[in-house]
Amino acid sequence: MKQVIMVIHCINLLLAIGEMWIVFKKMRKRAHYCLLMNCFSLIIYSLGSLLMLFVETKEAYYIAFTVSWIGKVGVTVSMLFFCIHLCESKISAVVSIGLSIFSVICLGVILTTKQTGLYYKEIYLVKEEGMTILEYVKGPWHTVWKLTVTLIILICCGMLVKALIEEKNKRKREKYFVVMLALLVEVVIGFMTALPIGRYYDFNQLGFVLCMILVLIDIFRNDLMDTESMAKEYIIDELSAGVIAVDKNETVEYCNKQMLQIFPEIVSDEQGVIAQIKNSINTGEPISIGERLYNFEERQMVYKSLEEFKMYVMIDTTKHYQNLREVEREKQIADAANRAKSEFLARMSHEIRTPINAVLGMDEMILRESNENNIKEYAMDIQTASRTLLNIINDILDLDKIEAGKMEIVPIEYDVSEMIYDISNMIKIKAEDKNLSFRVSVDPDIPTKLFGDDVRIRQILMNLLTNAVKYTHSGEVWINVNLKQIIKGEDGDNAILHVEVGDTGIGIKDEDMDKLFSEFERIEIERNRNIEGTGLGIPITMRLLVLMDSKLNVESEYGKGTVFYFDLSQKITEATPIGDYESKVGATRSKPSSYRETFIAPDARILVVDDNKVNRKVISLLLKKTQIGISEAENGYKAIELATSNYYDVIFMDHMMPGMDGVEAMNRIRDVKDGPCVNTPIIVLTANAVEGSKETYLDVGFDGYLSKPVESGTFFNIIKEVLPKEKIKPISE
Repeated sequence: MKQVIMVIHCINLLLAIGEMWIVFKKMRKRAHYCLLMNCFSLIIYSLGSLLMLFVETKEAYYIAFTVSWIGKVGVTVSMLFFCIHLCESKISAVVSIGLSIFSVICLGVILTTKQTGLYYKEIYLVKEEGMTILEYVKGPWHTVWKLTVTLIILICCGMLVKALIEEKNKRKREKYFVVMLALLVEVVIGFMTALPIGRYYDFNQLGFVLCMILVLIDIFRNDLMDTESMAKEYIIDELSAGVIAVDKNETVEYCNKQMLQIFPEIVSDEQGVIAQIKNSINTGEPISIGERLYNFEERQMVYKSLEEFKMYVMIDTTKHYQNLREVEREKQIADAANRAKSEFLARMSHEIRTPINAVLGMDEMILRESNENNIKEYAMDIQTASRTLLNIINDILDLDKIEAGKMEIVPIEYDVSEMIYDISNMIKIKAEDKNLSFRVSVDPDIPTKLFGDDVRIRQILMNLLTNAVKYTHSGEVWINVNLKQIIKGEDGDNAILHVEVGDTGIGIKDEDMDKLFSEFERIEIERNRNIEGTGLGIPITMRLLVLMDSKLNVESEYGKGTVFYFDLSQKITEATPIGDYESKVGATRSKPSSYRETFIAPDARILVVDDNKVNRKVISLLLKKTQIGISEAENGYKAIELATSNYYDVIFMDHMMPGMDGVEAMNRIRDVKDGPCVNTPIIVLTANAVEGSKETYLDVGFDGYLSKPVESGTFFNIIKEVLPKEKIKPISE
């Protein structure tokens, strides 16, 4: 029998050492450290029990007895803490630590039993079957220890049972079950120690052997020590997103806590929940539960067994849809605001341009027909003030175009020297009014003709030069245009122009530089309160240059002056250098600048439709010397009446009129198929000059577009284009 017991002890010892080595290599969590201590205590317990088989003296037996009991108490306490951490139990620290301390007290009582007689009243050592056997009479503390061990076992089993009931993860449930089975096996076999054979062999040793075998099975089969897998499962369980895994038969294999909270019916109706999820994925529509919205993603996966699984990931998209609705609401508000702004700008443009048209039109007639110098001087002042107001309106409309992304660069061929001359001629007058010197320097090597949007380039230069004149009280203003570089290309050469506009004005403080590029901002308002302007010139200039792949730069010294400069790439259409700028524009300067008619058309007839009497009068006066026959209509109804009973070579139609607007009047005239004006060109004459207006009017059927205030040059060009050639008679010099 001694040999059999010795073999069992050796097996138990080897298994304990092996298990401890495996745990030591893989331990990461607190539960693993507790299991390591359990294995170490089991080794001490087994080693002490094995020594008790061979000792001969009473002193040696007590030493082996002490080692064995230290291990036995260590196994009990470490098992308690292992179960606590494995099950992630919320058991009170007072209970766990209290039981541990009491177990250590019990160990002290047991080890001092020879002196106290508390655990064993009497003990005897006898020799039987070649072994030393302990005979004893139980003391009062013997029952206390048994109750302590029983309580610890019950607590461990309770934690494992609770974890089994609450846990929905299949793998975790298996882990808990095997550990509980191992614990119960040890308890059941341990009770065999009370049998008669128990005096020869402590059956707890066999219980621990089987217990270790089961734990090793749990380690290898259920990944008890697989920290990565356990961490993943923990993370998945704690995710805010729901996760559910199904096999190829759509049977639920796993679902995390979040999924169970949202779909508790998955326990009783798996197929119904899966059907809802698949329908949501197929339609793209979220599932609504209470006030929350959930979307799902389907993913294919293969596990270790190579069996195919599907994983459905549930995401709470309530905030996403709330944000979408909020964005949609904000978009609707922004669209409404943009429409309101566009309508306001259109209305403002119309309401302001209409009286400006009358002012400029009548003013031009004064300039044409008056021979009194003081009257002409007054008229020039009126013209300057009116055009200043018109420039303010144009700046606001340009800014709206740029912000809406509707501003386009329209390149054409233009003459560089003519463009610079036109700009400098206008600025020179402004500079002379303030007794400023105005200097123009043009590089003679610049090609004569370039390809670009000369209208926008003029606008840029006018903005910069006008600002220079405004903020300079003495000294000079200048513009330098130099040829920086010519870049050769397969589709033509490009000229890089370096443009500088400078002045000896008030300059700009460093802290005011940001204001310079901000919309509606004015620098040093108190100091410059008498200077006209909206603060839009520089921001518009800056953005126009960006559209031309350029950038506005500035250098300034406060109190001494400012220089704005930029580089502009333009395609060369005529490479001949312009040469001496002064001599080239000299002839142009000597030409009279006042307008005079170049043709008459006494046989032509036009109809002017406008609800504003002064505007009709302006058109009539502008055409007075051309001898064109003019009829007037104050509304759409009168226009239809005249156009269906008389022939006109061209009709100028206002848009916004009371009763019937110009679009409807035009359509009704065109609807009279046998009417005399069914094919007559109808030109819209409107104060609506916002971006896209021209295209809109042409799309609805007008043959041309003329904005108010009417520019006489543009107006007469349209007249010459639409009138029959045979009715136009040039005026001889």
